[in-house]
Amino acid sequence: MRRLGVIVVLGTLLGMFGGVLTASPALASASGKPTRVPFPDAETFDLAAGMACSFEVAAQPVINKEFTKTFPPEPNGDVVVLINGRLVEQVTNVSTGKSITVNISGPATEVLHSDGSATLTVRGSSFLILFPTDITPGPAFLINTGRYVATFNAAGQATLISQSGTQFDVCAALS
Repeated sequence: MRRLGVIVVLGTLLGMFGGVLTASPALASASGKPTRVPFPDAETFDLAAGMACSFEVAAQPVINKEFTKTFPPEPNGDVVVLINGRLVEQVTNVSTGKSITVNISGPATEVLHSDGSATLTVRGSSFLILFPTDITPGPAFLINTGRYVATFNAAGQATLISQSGTQFDVCAALS
């Protein structure tokens, strides 16, 4: 499996927690048709203080009806994964117990490159989590409503390429 650090994708998203999005080229059908499977990565996660907010954050899915559609490899070796469906998360400041419930259903397109790097394009409403180890502008824990594009090197380090729309600061809302 390939790991992508962000977000997720958190999402990212959409089924992305602990900053990880995963997808496997092996999921693509040998018949040349895309394979559709439930996206299981939207699980409960915790972010230690300083990782995204100055306090510990916990999140858990309230509704997870996301799925991936993985296409067979392109001639250059790229594998395209579409992430669609509904994802609603409850995010909590562990210290105070204050929480918010947010719809982060995306959708997203993930392109897994043969060199181990990846490109993630997210549209709609989704988490945008950048850790202190990510390339500028981390750390941040936002809900982006619009579009953003991030790239990941083979080690999983994220670079935010572009971001448009509106951003909701999760840390500020939970303070």
